[in-house]
Amino acid sequence: MGQLIKNKVIEDIKRIIRKDISVWIEDEEIDNRIDWIDLDSKKIVNGIKEKLGNIGNFDNVVLLGMGGSSLAPLVFTTLFPKNKDIFVLDTINPDQIKFVHNKIYGQRNIFIVSSKSGTTLETKILYNYFKENFKDDTFIFITDYSTLLDKEAKENNSIVFNPNPNVGGRYSAFTEFGLVPAFLAGVNIEKISQQYEEIKETLIDFIEKNFPEFFDIINVEKEFYYLFFKYNSNDFVLGLWLEQLIAESTGKNGKGILPVIFNHQSFNSFINKHECLGSLDLQKFTQDLPKWMYVWFIYTALISSYLQVNPFNQPDVQLSKDVTNQVMSKDDLKVEEYYEIIDNFENLIYNSLEYLRNIDDCRYVAIQFYSSYDYFDFVEGFRNKIVENLNKVVVWGFGPRYLHSIGQLYKGGIREAAFIQVVVEPQNTMSNINKAFISQAIGDLLTMKKLERKIKGFYVKTKN
Repeated sequence: MGQLIKNKVIEDIKRIIRKDISVWIEDEEIDNRIDWIDLDSKKIVNGIKEKLGNIGNFDNVVLLGMGGSSLAPLVFTTLFPKNKDIFVLDTINPDQIKFVHNKIYGQRNIFIVSSKSGTTLETKILYNYFKENFKDDTFIFITDYSTLLDKEAKENNSIVFNPNPNVGGRYSAFTEFGLVPAFLAGVNIEKISQQYEEIKETLIDFIEKNFPEFFDIINVEKEFYYLFFKYNSNDFVLGLWLEQLIAESTGKNGKGILPVIFNHQSFNSFINKHECLGSLDLQKFTQDLPKWMYVWFIYTALISSYLQVNPFNQPDVQLSKDVTNQVMSKDDLKVEEYYEIIDNFENLIYNSLEYLRNIDDCRYVAIQFYSSYDYFDFVEGFRNKIVENLNKVVVWGFGPRYLHSIGQLYKGGIREAAFIQVVVEPQNTMSNINKAFISQAIGDLLTMKKLERKIKGFYVKTKN
C-alpha cells in the first residue's frame, strides 16, 4: 500500500476514534451504535463485581444467548484461564439442550439469560425450558433497559444488568454481555478491561508495530472479497467471533467480506487469488486478545466505510424471522415437503456434490448444518470433500447459530453462491422445542428461496 493511502487509513481511524460519523454512509442507526469506541470499562467491571460479589457458591455457569450475546463470552472463557465450568448454549437443538441438562443436573447452577432485545426466540425458549426444569437455581439477566425480559426479571427481584444501549450486539464484548459470563466463570475481567483501556490510547502505534497487514487487508476496490483465518485448535472460537463481526457488518447491499475459518491445506490454493484480501493465523491474535478484538472492531467499522455499508445494522435478518413465525404457526409440519430425505451421511455427501456440480457462477458454497455440536468433525470433513472435489471456497455453520452471524451476508451479500442446508433428525423429543428447531431451519430455507438464492435442503433420518 502506498504511503498516501496508508496516511488516509490512519486519518480515518482517528476519525472513528473521535466518533466522527461522517466516516460512514448516512444512516439513522449509526450515531446510536458507536459507544463501543470509548466505553468506561473500569466502571463496568466495578458494577459487575458490586452486583455479583456475594453471589454464593455454585458449580456451573450456563449462558443462554445468541450471536453477540454468546460469542465474546465463548472466546473469553475458552481462551482465558477460568475456575468454573461454563456451558454456552447458543442453539435450540434438542440433543444439545439435553446434553447440557444431563451435565448440570443435581448441581448448583447459575443461568445467564442474555438478549439485547429481550425478545430473541431461542433465548426465550431456552429460558423457559431451564426455568421449568431447574426451579431452584439462580437466574441472572442481561438485556437492554425496559425490554420485556428486563421487566420480568425485575418483577421477580432477579439480578439484572442493563448495558449501554448504544452498543450493538456484535460490538458488545467489553460490555456486560461479554464480561458478566466471563466473571462468573472466573476469568480475570480486570485484565480484559486494562487491555481495552490501553489499546484505546495506543491503537495506531499498536497496529503499525504489530499488524502491518492491516493496511493491505483494508484496501478494497470491489464489492466482494474473501478473508481467510487459519485456526489451530481452541482458537476456532475466535474465528466464530470474527465471522459474526465481519460478515454481519459488511454483508449487505450486494457486498461483503466473507470470513473463511479453515485448517485444511486444500484451502491454500485460494489464497493470494484476486478476490482474497489475505490469510491470517488466528494464533497471532490470542496474545493480548482484548487489544486485538478492539483492533478488529476498528477494522470492521473502517472497511464497512470503504464498502459504503452501515456496519451496525442487519437489514435482511427480519425476513427470516417473519417466515419462521409463519412456519411455526402451522399445526402439522411435514419435513418431506421441504427436504430431500436421506438415511445416511454417505448419501448426503454424494447428493450434495451432485447438486453443487450443476451450479454455475458460484463464488462460494455455504453449509448450514442443523444438529448438535457433536457433528463438528463430520461437517469439517464434509466441507473439505467439497473443496477437494469442486475446488470451491466452502464455509459452514451450525444452525441456528449462523442465523445470528454470517446469515446476514448469505441474504444481503453477493448472489453468486450455493447453499446446502442439512437438518439431522434429533434423538431427543421436546415437542415445542423440536418444532421450533425445525421451523427455524425451514423458515431460513424458504427465506433463501424467496431471495432467489441457490439452496438445497436435506433431512438426515437417524431413527429407525
